[in-house]
Formats: sequence, C-alpha cells, structure tokens
Amino acid sequence: MQQVIFTTDEKILTPLYTALSDRDVCGANFVLLENDKPIGFCRMEISDVVKIAEFKLLPDFDLEENKDFFFRTLLFKLSLNDYTVVIEKEDDRLEKFGFKNGGGFMSVYSKDIVFPHTCGH
Repeated sequence: MQQVIFTTDEKILTPLYTALSDRDVCGANFVLLENDKPIGFCRMEISDVVKIAEFKLLPDFDLEENKDFFFRTLLFKLSLNDYTVVIEKEDDRLEKFGFKNGGGFMSVYSKDIVFPHTCGH
C-alpha cells in the first residue's frame, strides 16, 4: 500500500537524499512510502509561494503510476490551503492540473488545482 507523509525525520530522509539528490536534507519534505518503505521524496521551499523544488523516486520505483499517485496526492494536500504552487520548469503535462506556463516555470493558485480523471472520462 502506498501513502504520502510529511516528515522531518532525517533517518527517513537522509538515505533518500543520498541516493537521489546532490544536496543535504533541507526544505519541507513529503515522502512516498510503499508498504512502509520510503521510495521517493518531494522537497518544497515555502516562502510567499510553495515551490516544488525536487520530486524524485528511487530507480526501481520510478514508474509512471507511482509518480502519478505521489504527485496527485501532493496536489490534493496543497489544494487545502491558499497559496500559489510553482514548479521551476515548463512541462505541458502540468496543464491538466490547472498549471499555467509563466515562461520558464509553471504555476497554479492552490484553489484552482483540478484533478482530471486518468481513465479518460
């Protein structure tokens, strides 16, 4: 079973950062768990906006369905508060969630996040 948790626990975060990042543990971190095993993390930087700074999964778990579950769950959690969510890259796949291209970055106001059906309906 997969779940997404917010954590500051370096015992969970350090192995993920060591395997997937070129920096020390920092920021606000959500972790994707598969049967209680940490398999990925999302680092956010919070200021006047919430910036999704890193979104990474371990290679054995870097599957589209895992990324989709993790990203949708994060967006749902972010949609519960009032702020702008920013991702500092252009990616047309984000438009289906309500993100707008800002010229080098994508952004969406949290209350404007939408959740399209994955089944095509």
